[in-house]
Amino acid sequence: IEAAAPIGGGTVTLRARREPRRAVLEVLDNGPGLSEPTAPIFDPFFSTKPRGTGLGLSIVHRIVSDHGGTIAFESRPGRTVFRVALPMESRPAPESRPDER
Repeated sequence: IEAAAPIGGGTVTLRARREPRRAVLEVLDNGPGLSEPTAPIFDPFFSTKPRGTGLGLSIVHRIVSDHGGTIAFESRPGRTVFRVALPMESRPAPESRPDER
């Protein structure tokens, strides 16, 4: 939302889809994009905001990685997409147990 704000209330879109072995989540905005597409945005303390701490995306990267997933982005003026892919485990349904009284 902050990334799209400089253009006067831009748009943020969330998408989710299921693939055979993973869930894919996308966050798209129509903001100005990153000035440097190779910027180390997932590195701790790197920020494009004047008053940013640079911890937000590094924490997101760590959480996604800890869950066996990946996060990537594409950015150009007017369109930035962050894509998170998380593995899906197939678990058997829990067995029904008689009430324990």
